[in-house]
Amino acid sequence: MCDLIMIYNTTHKLFQQFHLDYRYILFDELIDYFSIFGGLEPKSVELYNPIDDIVASIAKNAAIREEFPFFIFDKPFRELLLSLAKSDGKMYSLFNRLKISHSLGEEIVSELIANGILYRVESKELPQQTFKKQLIKKELRHYRIEPKLYFSKPFYRFWFAFIEPYYQCGSEIDVRTLLKNFHLYRYRLSSSVFEELSVALLKLHFAPTDRIIECGSLWNYYSEFDIYCKTESKKEIIGECKYKNRPVVKSELVKLQSKVEQSALNIGHYTLFSKSGFSKEFEKIDDSNLTLFELNDFKRLLT
Repeated sequence: MCDLIMIYNTTHKLFQQFHLDYRYILFDELIDYFSIFGGLEPKSVELYNPIDDIVASIAKNAAIREEFPFFIFDKPFRELLLSLAKSDGKMYSLFNRLKISHSLGEEIVSELIANGILYRVESKELPQQTFKKQLIKKELRHYRIEPKLYFSKPFYRFWFAFIEPYYQCGSEIDVRTLLKNFHLYRYRLSSSVFEELSVALLKLHFAPTDRIIECGSLWNYYSEFDIYCKTESKKEIIGECKYKNRPVVKSELVKLQSKVEQSALNIGHYTLFSKSGFSKEFEKIDDSNLTLFELNDFKRLLT
């Protein structure tokens, strides 16, 4: 188990190193490339070509598979990682999909954590029952608070989401089908990494005035929030991240505020992170408790 701040610090350092290793990648494309190839040894592949060409090259290069600990390609490690790469990371739901006991699942996860493949993060959600005979709402009676699992490097998730499912020892990979699937779902990689880098940026932003001491995602029965932080002054911060090719509109902020109200959170500051900026509606908003971050703001993470 670990704190999400540790994960985000690690991702931040990996991002800085990735930039140093591949200085020829334009900043506008850096997060896209990092979300796929981050953590891959620089000697393994050059990234001069378009992403599709690099993915096809990696798919045909069986030697890259040797960079992983050999045991993770054995059952049941491989099956768990394949399923995790395409999921939201909730651990017990993952075990249920794989139809394995929670005790066996815990053993598999512990081995993967010990070998630096995964992180495990506990939920910040409070238990529904705080004393023995406390009444619980009907819809919550079978609800169980779940930890989440995260890959320790972006490349690990990319491999198990898009390469390993097509890998058969001694057989040639169907690259055309692989790329078709990659085009459909690669946004999951970028969105996940963008969230982690957004937390790193948020920490830098608040450091001079009100240092963040606790930060990560927040999930409960009702909602899930990309970013939830607490500062030294006990201010609670909520954030939403949108890594899309269109500006964020005001309705996204309204939805976030509605989710906060439903979850009964005491939020003192809202933050929005957008790859493609914000609609003109936000120019009319004068709110000191709202901070907007655009792609160029992420350049701060490289210094």
